[in-house]
Amino acid sequence: MATTYTSDSMRQLFQSPFHLTDWYSFLQHFLNATELKATPEKIIGSHTDNGYYLGCIDTTDSYRIGLFHYPIAHGSVVNKRVGLRNLVKSFINPTWGEFDAALVVFDSGDHWRLSFICDIKGEATSPKRYTYVFGSHELLYKTPIERFRFLQNKGISFENLKTAFSVEALSDEFFDKYREQYADFIQYVTGKRFVKVGNKWQEKVLGSPNASLMRAFGHNEKKIRDYVKKMMGRITFLHFLQRKGWMCGDLNYMQNLFEHSPYQHNFLDAVLEPLFFGILNTPPAQRSALFADYGWDSSLLHEWQDIPYLNGGLFERDEEDEPESRFPAEYFKRLFQFFSEYNFTIDENDPNDAEIGVDPEMLGKIFENLLEDNKDKGAFYTPKEIVRYMCQESLIAYLETNTSITSEKLRKFVLSPEDGAAYIPDSQKARLLRALEEVKICDPAIGSGAFPMGLLNELLHCREALNGEHNNRAEIKKSIIQNNIYGVDIEKGAVDIARLRFWLSIVVDEETPAPLPNFDYKIMQGNSLIESFKGVDLSQLTYEKSSKKDYRQPLIFDDEKNRLQKTVSHLLSTYYSCSDHDRKMKLQQEIANTIKKQLTVQSYDSAILQELQTINLAENDQFFLWHTWFSDVFSREDGKNGFDIVIGNPPYFLYQESHIGEISNLRRDKDYTIAFGGKLNAYKLFIANAIMKLLASNGINCFIFQNSFLGDRQATNLRKYILRNKKIIKIDSFPERDSKKKRVFESVKMSVCISLIQNTKVDSNYIFPIHIWDDKYKSSGLNTSFSLNDIIAIDSVDYTIPRLRPEYKTIVIKLLKKKEVTLKCIEGELNVTFHKKYFGSNVVNPIILKGASIQRYHYTFQMSQGQIDYLEEDKYLSEYGTTDKSTHHKFERIAMQGMTGANDKIRLIMSIVPQGYYLANSCNYILPSQSTDLYCLLGFLNSKTINWFFRCFSTNSNVNGYEVDNFPIPQLSPNAQATISELVKKVIDAKTNSSTDTSAIEKQIDELVYQAYELSKDDIKIIEQ
Repeated sequence: MATTYTSDSMRQLFQSPFHLTDWYSFLQHFLNATELKATPEKIIGSHTDNGYYLGCIDTTDSYRIGLFHYPIAHGSVVNKRVGLRNLVKSFINPTWGEFDAALVVFDSGDHWRLSFICDIKGEATSPKRYTYVFGSHELLYKTPIERFRFLQNKGISFENLKTAFSVEALSDEFFDKYREQYADFIQYVTGKRFVKVGNKWQEKVLGSPNASLMRAFGHNEKKIRDYVKKMMGRITFLHFLQRKGWMCGDLNYMQNLFEHSPYQHNFLDAVLEPLFFGILNTPPAQRSALFADYGWDSSLLHEWQDIPYLNGGLFERDEEDEPESRFPAEYFKRLFQFFSEYNFTIDENDPNDAEIGVDPEMLGKIFENLLEDNKDKGAFYTPKEIVRYMCQESLIAYLETNTSITSEKLRKFVLSPEDGAAYIPDSQKARLLRALEEVKICDPAIGSGAFPMGLLNELLHCREALNGEHNNRAEIKKSIIQNNIYGVDIEKGAVDIARLRFWLSIVVDEETPAPLPNFDYKIMQGNSLIESFKGVDLSQLTYEKSSKKDYRQPLIFDDEKNRLQKTVSHLLSTYYSCSDHDRKMKLQQEIANTIKKQLTVQSYDSAILQELQTINLAENDQFFLWHTWFSDVFSREDGKNGFDIVIGNPPYFLYQESHIGEISNLRRDKDYTIAFGGKLNAYKLFIANAIMKLLASNGINCFIFQNSFLGDRQATNLRKYILRNKKIIKIDSFPERDSKKKRVFESVKMSVCISLIQNTKVDSNYIFPIHIWDDKYKSSGLNTSFSLNDIIAIDSVDYTIPRLRPEYKTIVIKLLKKKEVTLKCIEGELNVTFHKKYFGSNVVNPIILKGASIQRYHYTFQMSQGQIDYLEEDKYLSEYGTTDKSTHHKFERIAMQGMTGANDKIRLIMSIVPQGYYLANSCNYILPSQSTDLYCLLGFLNSKTINWFFRCFSTNSNVNGYEVDNFPIPQLSPNAQATISELVKKVIDAKTNSSTDTSAIEKQIDELVYQAYELSKDDIKIIEQ
């Protein structure tokens, strides 16, 4: 490999217009092309643009890469994306041989795209394209230079090429550096910083707070974090804007603005705020007066005269913007230097077709990972592969109900609109288009907007395929957002970022700058779960009180809807597209006054009314007025009254731990009854909210949430209700994975599932599919299916949905028929948190066995984790001596690990523990009973059969007591029990020497267990697989 390509020579190549001669030299001397055509060979039958075959590369790991060139005759190559399927077809020519991937240049003379296209063999997988855009002398191209230097050092292998074109690696790198910039600003104000200690983030005091800034924000650190997030979000938005050329035509404008500014020492107040509020949020005719009012430097007006007025609200001056906020110049210098090193691409990347750069979706990842407490709130960033899958499946399910087109044709159309449109009969295209235009979509925990943004793109592509691409994309997007998209989040910061992403999605397709729509009443702050205040129902706020004397009749009739409701709906619609600043303010006030007037009309209790009138009804974290702000959804002309699709990733947190004060309010709402039972997890409430309150008849709910829903007893009420009263279209299950790259949420080892549920009832014989995937890419796994009758046959009490292959069902039912022994599994008596004060190191005290001490058929003090503790028994018993479990240490009992690896082959790890030992709550245990020999029972519990049974039902790493209680243990004769008991005792005796092989004895136990269940050879073969 030649070493002549330095960073500077690579930058010169990337900054220059494309020249085939220079590219040939690069292919030969840098990429070691195996074959280069003396004259490029024209591709026969390619699309409208001519394509040429240049040669190939044989990589060091024996992959063959085709080399191609497509001159683009019309339009900018920066925004041109040739259809991947059609493109890949043009790579096929018997004279060239077969390729594993392709390296393709698309050029229009000035700018050019370099794409690495892989997964191009066959139809089983979708081809994937990863692209750099080159040709601008203003950009530094730091990332591609670093990546190609990596190739130069490591060699041209297929894996190294994939790394060089990796979007994911860039995203991770950018986020880590962005977080450091954010932390710098926060530390300057508060003196505190989150630092990583081990695998956890902890807040540390690293300096003194800035007294004046702390005072300006009322010493409210959350306000400070939100302010810095919004400030950096605005600056990030401007970097996307300058990529459009809208910042004085300079692609590196923001850094140049800072470097040449005389106000570096006060850059935020003296330069950025005038730019935000005086330019981007102010029509040109009003700018001079505003600059004079605030005393801003009027000379900036001339420099900024061509920067557009954007409207929308992103640059609206908030209360938090009022105080003087001065940061040292070095903070902004570092920030703009950091931004200048990255390519900002204004189009949201498709998982299969991505430009290597920072795209608007990165804002979502930043927000959902930046909040220090997001994991505590159970909020996790959803990978774009999963988002796209859920959006497409939801849309397909909706269209199946709302058109007469076959499921197969609809699936082809939604997954690939451009190709799939050919399968839609012309007679049905108008109805299909109408269904796309009428759909109402909501994410009630919108976060950064990933799901509605995904559906915006799906709707856009589908509508374009039906209409042709001559329509104005930006206008279609505005129409979709206004008529089809709705979102709510309890976090104001989330709402800000979601709105920002939707504004960017419009900007990307605007040819010339135009005022942006207002999202104040489309993506809103509020508590999605509550539409009441202190017990007062607010859902009827904009409805007229019934004048009928028979109060047994429904309160509201279609012909009795208040004129006020229509007035509010009209005002909201007008506000969406209003770009006149003064008119906007008047409309906002008119909307607020109209709602407040109706508060009085409703004759609420005077004290409650007084409190309500002090709350911003359009922006608070206590409740959300679904039927007021989204009245067009709940009063639809077609009579549906509700959303067609409710989609999202609801939070997963326990109310008992962090929101205990809200439980009583939620419990009063009868629609949430199905979410209660056991610990109250937020995801259960969000599902109940969707299927009981938000969905229209036949509407589709698609959520991703904890996999424990399938089998955990605490989700029994919800699971039962859905199985009996709704239609489960499908469930996708993603069990826990050790590999981060296989997990849905990389940062946490959690099993999750995706449910697709329709708001309609089916009979008990209806069969729904379950897909259990090996990784988030759904590359492999197993498929099974169940009906309600199947579920009842397996578990008539808790309605557990097991992870069973179809051929396993008969074995499970055979085992369950032998459930003759009642088990009672109990959590260890010592809570390592609550009882910590009784733990010590005095060896004369009784030893405390923890989960790590328990092994199969023995226990050990050589633990893999943790330390040995001893119980100060007298102190403990003096306080807890009368509790139910205080005497259980006096019995010989079976102890087990309370948590094991979800992917471990052996999940059940149990042993006999003698009298006198105490157990921590990382163990569970079973006490002896008169009817069953304890040693025989241990033989069953440690057997392959029961381990297999448990794996069929377990959805996470816990070994829950109620799961053990459900184990099917047969009642054997005394002689049969004695036989197994003696074998178990032999194993236990042998285990005193850890090196002794007891597999032969354990095999005998397993065979006796097989006989007890009357299993066939085929059954045994499945269990032993």
